Amino acid sequence: MSALLGEARPGLRDAAAVAEDSSAATARFMLGDWLVDVPTRRLHRGDEVVILEPRPMAVLAELCRHPGEVIGAEALLDACWPGEPLGDNPVHKVIAGLRRALQDSATAPRCIETIRKQGYRLVAPIRVLSEQGPRSLQGGWRDRSPFRGLESFGVEHSAVFFGRDDAVAELHARLAAQWQRGHPLVVLLGPSGSGKTSLVQAGLLPALLLPRALPDAAGQVPLLRACTAGSMELAAVGDMGPWSALAGALLDWDGDGVPLLAGYSIESLARALREQPEEVLRLLRVGLIACRMMGPDDIPVAPPLLVLDRLEALFQSAAQADASAFIDCIGCLVRSRLLLVLAVCRNDFYPSLAAHPALMVDKACGAHMDLAPPGADALAQMIRLPARAAGLVYGTDASGLRRLDDRLCDEALHARDALPMLQYTLQALYLDRAPGNELSWASYDALGGLEGAIGQRAEAVLAALPSARQAAFTHLLPRLVGLTTEDATPTSCWVAAASIANDDERAVLHSLVEARLLVADQSGGAAGFRVAHEALLRRWPRVTAWVAQHRTTLVARGELMPWVRRWVDGGRASALLLPRGTLLWQSVEAVAEAPHLFGGDEQQFVARSHARLKRQVQWRWAVSAGALALALIAASAALRSAHLARVASERESQSRRLASFMLGDLADQLRPIGKLDLLGRIGEQGLQLLSPRDVNDETAADTLQRAKALVVIGEVNSSRGKSRPDIASPALKRARDLLAPLEQASDLDAADFYKTLGASDFWLGQMAFDAGRLDEAAQQMARYREACERWLAARPRDPQARTELSFALGSLGSIELRRGAWGAASRWFQSSLAIKLAVLAEHPDDADAQDAVASARTWAGLLAYIQGEPSKALALFDAARAVQVSLAAQRPNESVRQRDLGTLEVRRAEALQALGRPADALQAWHQSVAWLARATGNDPKNLRWQAERLHAESGLLQARGRAGEAIDSASQSLRHRLSDRADLKTAHEQLWRQALLRVDLAEAESASRARDWPSTLHHSAMAALQLREVIAQRPSHWQGRELQAYSGLLTIGAHAAMGDLNRRTAACALTRDELQPAVDSGQSGLVLEAWLLARACSGPGDISEPELLRLGAGGYRPTAPGLLNLLNRGIQP
Repeated sequence: MSALLGEARPGLRDAAAVAEDSSAATARFMLGDWLVDVPTRRLHRGDEVVILEPRPMAVLAELCRHPGEVIGAEALLDACWPGEPLGDNPVHKVIAGLRRALQDSATAPRCIETIRKQGYRLVAPIRVLSEQGPRSLQGGWRDRSPFRGLESFGVEHSAVFFGRDDAVAELHARLAAQWQRGHPLVVLLGPSGSGKTSLVQAGLLPALLLPRALPDAAGQVPLLRACTAGSMELAAVGDMGPWSALAGALLDWDGDGVPLLAGYSIESLARALREQPEEVLRLLRVGLIACRMMGPDDIPVAPPLLVLDRLEALFQSAAQADASAFIDCIGCLVRSRLLLVLAVCRNDFYPSLAAHPALMVDKACGAHMDLAPPGADALAQMIRLPARAAGLVYGTDASGLRRLDDRLCDEALHARDALPMLQYTLQALYLDRAPGNELSWASYDALGGLEGAIGQRAEAVLAALPSARQAAFTHLLPRLVGLTTEDATPTSCWVAAASIANDDERAVLHSLVEARLLVADQSGGAAGFRVAHEALLRRWPRVTAWVAQHRTTLVARGELMPWVRRWVDGGRASALLLPRGTLLWQSVEAVAEAPHLFGGDEQQFVARSHARLKRQVQWRWAVSAGALALALIAASAALRSAHLARVASERESQSRRLASFMLGDLADQLRPIGKLDLLGRIGEQGLQLLSPRDVNDETAADTLQRAKALVVIGEVNSSRGKSRPDIASPALKRARDLLAPLEQASDLDAADFYKTLGASDFWLGQMAFDAGRLDEAAQQMARYREACERWLAARPRDPQARTELSFALGSLGSIELRRGAWGAASRWFQSSLAIKLAVLAEHPDDADAQDAVASARTWAGLLAYIQGEPSKALALFDAARAVQVSLAAQRPNESVRQRDLGTLEVRRAEALQALGRPADALQAWHQSVAWLARATGNDPKNLRWQAERLHAESGLLQARGRAGEAIDSASQSLRHRLSDRADLKTAHEQLWRQALLRVDLAEAESASRARDWPSTLHHSAMAALQLREVIAQRPSHWQGRELQAYSGLLTIGAHAAMGDLNRRTAACALTRDELQPAVDSGQSGLVLEAWLLARACSGPGDISEPELLRLGAGGYRPTAPGLLNLLNRGIQP
């Protein structure tokens, strides 16, 4: 409460700012029914104004700083009479005077209570002021829930309705603009479950109905107020119809207790509205004139407000006949300019709404408002501030380090359709609160998290429906639920509204939409339904049991659907029917067992395919009867046990050889074009077939071929492929075991053997490297190098052996680079490049040798960039790029090269940015995304490439933000795409995290350029929070440190612009300490720049000329204007 009594500032503040920022809060608040204005020492209540002397106001302020607490006389003396040696009498006299001023009683206190021999306590509730009226502060909503579950907030809940101030202000402003324009109608649009009704009832109505006694700090009253309001919910009119519901809403209007439309009943007013709306308007005008005569002369009478909630119900079949006449009547009311009208409608009914011209007037001028989803700040207010008002506290996990409200904020931010799930979960937590009014972590886990609680609600809604509608829901499930093709997990399907012909099905769908369990929206211009959140499919026991029961059939249906679509699109031609095979038999069996899971097209397709197969079988039987008889005679003569054993052994050997060929020679052909995923289905089966150590009559060459096949299985399932280490690691280790005894075999090709041996060590090392296990990676890469050295010893003049050894040295350099050991990394890279250049000199036309040199230059360039030499780095990158572009033109189908060009353009963009060439850097980012898009298009199942593409898109977003482009929609889209890719977070967490925090940094940069410093600090803080996790996992990772430097510069700049010296100094000190290890290791460029600035602004120690020379020696151009000016004034590298 101390925040309420700081320095007075103009304007109104919301409760979140008051509660969190004591240095910037308002000094005006509500004490019971008194408005207390501390700077002017005035108390207001209605027309009463009491002026206090400075000392009584100081005592009242001190009591208000500690509401509900007992304050002793000595404490009041110390606070309000500092340094004056007095007794208790002055305090008692001031308290008595305050009671008189507040019209309070010592025996029955309403404001100040005397605690015998202890002191005084403030007992009246304290509320802060906002644009929506007084809001409850700490403990102002005790003994009742501040959460609404799946119900909407009402006017009576406005004191605990937080997080929507911007939307309320926008809606208020649009309504005021329409009032000024002469057509006071606004249509509020949004999807089901987006909080439209709560926004109007708990946000807008309190703002419009604010009493005159609550002006803002500048003494201004709102430009638009309403004298009264009436609401009608068109979806709940029942048998009375929309006209009677409208009449009931208008009869609720009254001004100062006097009805604006006196003399009507609901029936008579409904009839008048339908037949003579002009007469209703004439009587309304008379009522408003009467209100003006009864009110103060200096204030015009505000218009009444009519709220048409859930307008979409008017466009449904039962009410469609009255829709046009009803809307024409509303148009007539609006054109009279006597009242305000606010219509609230789901956006999936927009085509029906657009068919009525009266609802489309002034759409281009802002008469239609789309309600945007709440952001991170709004969600935090929705979660924390109502709890604070109700005296609730959020618990922590078992470690005490993570708070439940932080977890709720994070999960709600990344959830689709989060508001209904969030409110329901919060209400469930309140009902299960622990002693001490704690919303506990354990209770949240028991609910199943944000997604789990909704499952319990879904079952309750369905159980309340009649049995016929529950049965209809079972028939709807096959259309609402499908299975993913990757891992057969349930997913939501969109059901077209036109396909629903059954009344019970239509009724149950609308019931689930009303319960916010389904969402009604549009797809391709057609209305339809979908599950509000796929968590419902995972957490609703009824659905999970149904999916488990029909999983096999649903999988078969999913495999069948592409064939059915092709058949339908092809005019149902017989040539497009399903051929003989496993899928046909599975489909026939599935349709026979569960026909209700298949639509008419699917059933007809399977039936025709099966009938065609029967005809073919009959024909084949007739033609081949004689041949079959001869085959049976021959087979019976050949059935001898030894022969069968030999045949079985030969077939197994043939299968093994075939698998070895497919996974060996064929893999070498598929690898350059990025199509190794075609062999991915062999996986576990191939591992079992090829793994046995002892195979009878197998030659050393066959064993080597098996080992090559196992290496391919490991490569396909590695962290750079399908990310299945449970398959990749055993395959690679088994390959090493098979190869160990073959080194001395004289009949093997040495190159083939050592290449396979080195590949097994390389992929084991690569998986350890990607997982951050650098010691294990170094051990495996050392074995890779040893295999290459033995290969070179056996074949000294083999260029492939030298090239492979150079790759092994480069891999060791990559590990040292990850460790931050730049010197060791440089030595490995130089040795690798020297070997590759020697091979290229001997074979200048060899594409593989050219590619190897380009790869080595890329790594050397990266090291130069890290050490602050962007000019040298760009030269190396450009040389590598020229080679790669030339090779890509010669071999346009090589997806691997497209991916390499994409990552190379990322490096070029970073170097160009460091050289102060942002336009060229932005172009490089665009090229990087284009190359990676081509690569992932050719190999869509490669999770590593997909993660790299999203990482590049986040870098492009950051570059666009630096260039001053508008990135709001792009950043939101990319954030949602990242949030939806849980598979990438699991398989490539570092790339996924870096991409996500780059989005935050891009939004922080955009906010900084817009001089929106609070938003800049918010987004940079979000990025810093994620960066700490990244750095904790990989402390020496250069890219994490560079992003940390970028975040620090944004934070320091925002505090400096806001004039907050203390926080700027603290941010400087934090940035200096965080970047110190990277600077000590020799990392330069942006890291060194941020460290120098942070050190200079955190204490004594100016930036010296040698330090500036070091910073710019390699061509680096500082981003901070101060450093750039120093360089431009003559301190040149």
